[in-house]
Amino acid sequence: MNKLFITFLLLVQGLSLQAQSTFKCGWTTYKTAMIVHEYTYSYTYSDSFRLYLADSTKTFIAPDSAATLTISYPFRDNNKYQTANYYNARKRLAKTEEYKDNLVQVMKEYKYDDKNRKIYQYEDNRLNSNNFKKTYDYSTDKNGDFIVSEVSYFNGRVEFYTKTYYDKNNVRYKEIRLNDNNKDVVHVENFYYNAAGKLKERTVFFPEFKVTKKFQEPGGDVPVKCYKSQVVNIPEKVTLGTKISYLKKLLYKNNGALLDQDCHEFEYRFFSSDCEVIIGTTKVNNVKQVIFRYKERVNG
Repeated sequence: MNKLFITFLLLVQGLSLQAQSTFKCGWTTYKTAMIVHEYTYSYTYSDSFRLYLADSTKTFIAPDSAATLTISYPFRDNNKYQTANYYNARKRLAKTEEYKDNLVQVMKEYKYDDKNRKIYQYEDNRLNSNNFKKTYDYSTDKNGDFIVSEVSYFNGRVEFYTKTYYDKNNVRYKEIRLNDNNKDVVHVENFYYNAAGKLKERTVFFPEFKVTKKFQEPGGDVPVKCYKSQVVNIPEKVTLGTKISYLKKLLYKNNGALLDQDCHEFEYRFFSSDCEVIIGTTKVNNVKQVIFRYKERVNG
C-alpha cells in the first residue's frame, strides 16, 4: 500500500510539473521552452518482455538553453534531488548547483579560453567542506598530437599533475601522472581500442616498482555489430501515455539483435524527432535496461 501511495504522489507531482510554463534556478525564474522526460527501466525476457521502472527525471530547458533544471525521482528514495545548470553565451556549461531537498550540496564552476576549451574547473562540496580545483593548458607536440596539461588541487594544495595525449583523431592514447612536485612520475597509462573505437585494454606502468599491469575493459572484446545508432524502426508514434506499449513494440522488433549470443554486452540507440531510446547493458552487473527520453515542447 505504501509503494502504491508513493507512486500516486509521484504521478500527481509529475502532472503538475508537466504544466509548468516557468522554472526556477537559484534566484532566477526562466521560461520553459522544453521538458525532457527520462525513464530508466530494467527489463527481462522469457516469453514476453517485462519492464521495471528504476528511476525517472524531468529536465526543464530555458529558451536558447541558457539554463536547465533536472529533477530526479529515485524509485526507493523520498528525497528530492535537483541539478541546475547554467550556460554561457557560447552554450558551454558555466555553473552547476546540486540540491537535495532544496539545500545546495555541491557547486561547480567552469571557465574557457577564447577557443572555447575548458581551462578551469572548481567544485565546492558543502557536505564535507572540501573543495577541488583543476586548471588546464593545451599544446601540441612535434608530431602534431594534442596534449592537455592538468593541475589538480585539493583544498587549495596541489595534489598532482597530469599530461594527457590525444592523436589527430582526438583519441586519448596516453596519460602521464606526476607527483605534486611536477617531477616524479607516479604512473604512465596507455589506452587501446577495438575496431568499434571502444576502450578494450589499459596498461599502467609504475616506475617506482618497475611494474606494468594490464587491465581488460568491460565490453572491449564485443563485436562492432553490438553497438548501433539508427532511426526508430517501428511506425507507431509515441506519447508519454503510450510509452510502455511503444517500448515493448520496439523491443520485439529488434529482438533478434537483443538475443544475439555474440553480444553479451550491447548498446542500441534509436531516435526520432521527439524521442530517444537506448537499449543496452549496464557497466555494473551487466543488467539489461531501457532508457526512454521524450521531448515535450512548451508553448508560451
